[in-house]
Amino acid sequence: MSKVLVVEDEVAIIRLYQLHFRRNGIEGFFFDRVKPAIKELDSIVPDVAVLDVDLPDGVGLQVLEALKASSVCKEVPVIFVTSRFKPSVEMELKEAGAVEVIGKPFSPVKLVQHIKTLLNKDIEGK
Repeated sequence: MSKVLVVEDEVAIIRLYQLHFRRNGIEGFFFDRVKPAIKELDSIVPDVAVLDVDLPDGVGLQVLEALKASSVCKEVPVIFVTSRFKPSVEMELKEAGAVEVIGKPFSPVKLVQHIKTLLNKDIEGK
C-alpha cells in the first residue's frame, strides 16, 4: 500500500483526504502541525507528501526542506495544496522542490490522480 504524508490543519480537508485515500488504497499519515510531521518522517518514509503552505506552527516549506535533508526521504515528491495559490507562490514552491501546486478549493479526485501518477512514475523509475 502506498504511503502519503499529509500536513494539513483544516479538519474538513483531512476528512476529505481520508475518504478518497481509503477508496483508492492509499495509506495516509496525517499531521496538523509541522514539527510532529518532521519528527516522524524517517519512520514513515512516505511515497508522496501533500502539504499545506500555512500551518499553526510553521509553513509547509519546512517539511519540504526536512524531506530533502533526509537520507531516506530526499526523493519523495511533494504536492502543495494551498489557499494562497497564485503564480508567484506556485513558482516559489516549485523552485523549492514541489512537483505540483494546487489551489484550494480543489478536486480530491484530481489530487488522487496526481498522487497515482507520481506513484506510477516512482515504480517505473525503480
